[in-house]
Amino acid sequence: MYVAVLVLHLFVCLGLVSVVLLQSGKGGGLAGGAFGGSAQTVFGGRGATDFMTRATMVLGTAFFVTSIALALLSTGQGPAGKSLMQEEARHATTNAATPPGAPPPPGATAPRPATGLAPSTPAPASPAPASSPATKPSGK
Repeated sequence: MYVAVLVLHLFVCLGLVSVVLLQSGKGGGLAGGAFGGSAQTVFGGRGATDFMTRATMVLGTAFFVTSIALALLSTGQGPAGKSLMQEEARHATTNAATPPGAPPPPGATAPRPATGLAPSTPAPASPAPASSPATKPSGK
């Protein structure tokens, strides 16, 4: 469904660009002066402007409808329906409501470990320094 609406949207876009580029200005401008106003005789005197105006309105409406349809179809896609901020807020409220050492409430997920951070365990104690030569008993 999404691909079909996307293809239709692309055709509507190309048609809308073509119709807008084929229209002449309302004031005539250089086209009326250079060609003597004969540029619109293919469709008749007023026929070209009526056809182009209606085509622009129809294609513009189709553009908006397909844009909204694509936006609505794309919101349901993705691995999670919630944003990362919503997930983090849910984890923060779950962790804040549980005192340390207490079991998590039913239905709560285990807190995720922090990534990229050093563990919070203390550093191991350094070994005792080797005895200095002054404190060694002499063998003499």
